[in-house]
Amino acid sequence: MTDPTTAGDDEAFAARAARLDPDTPVLAQGGRLWAALPIGVLAVRDAGEGGLADGLYRAGDLVSGEAAARPAAEWRGRLPKQPWTTVESVPAADIADIDRKAAQALRERRGQGVGDRRLRDAMLEHVTLRVEHDGRIYPVEFRLVAALCRMGFLGDDPVRVLKAGRRVGLAATYGTVWDRDRGLPML
Repeated sequence: MTDPTTAGDDEAFAARAARLDPDTPVLAQGGRLWAALPIGVLAVRDAGEGGLADGLYRAGDLVSGEAAARPAAEWRGRLPKQPWTTVESVPAADIADIDRKAAQALRERRGQGVGDRRLRDAMLEHVTLRVEHDGRIYPVEFRLVAALCRMGFLGDDPVRVLKAGRRVGLAATYGTVWDRDRGLPML
């Protein structure tokens, strides 16, 4: 397998999405790959040169090499509209620390009478950062931090907190994640 930290690596992107769920839809469009992750996050990174033809794919099929594109019009959900505006920067080490501490808290609480799925869902919805910009608060749920780390996007560069309309995102060295579009289901 190729190095998942190499920018533009379509195979690594699909493999990480497929680890979360092989049925994850992956949209190749306009030089970008988008994946609607099962934790309610939209992941995006630039596609590699000579990569996938525009269309809709299943992450598991991309990994197995059996991918056949369906029309991109079958994608259900809205993509974050441009411009993507940076509202704050956070050191990558702080984001990694949030992820590490959440994983440790989850391990410590397993089997203590709360259903593991309910506990996981509550952690994903937890607002882990609140960023104020121009008199407005931008809440960053833990699901964005988890997705950024699980997709291998975190590098050494500071993580930018983004806004696009009502949506909040995190942009790191190797890709970007966006919160779910509350207007339409992602899948």
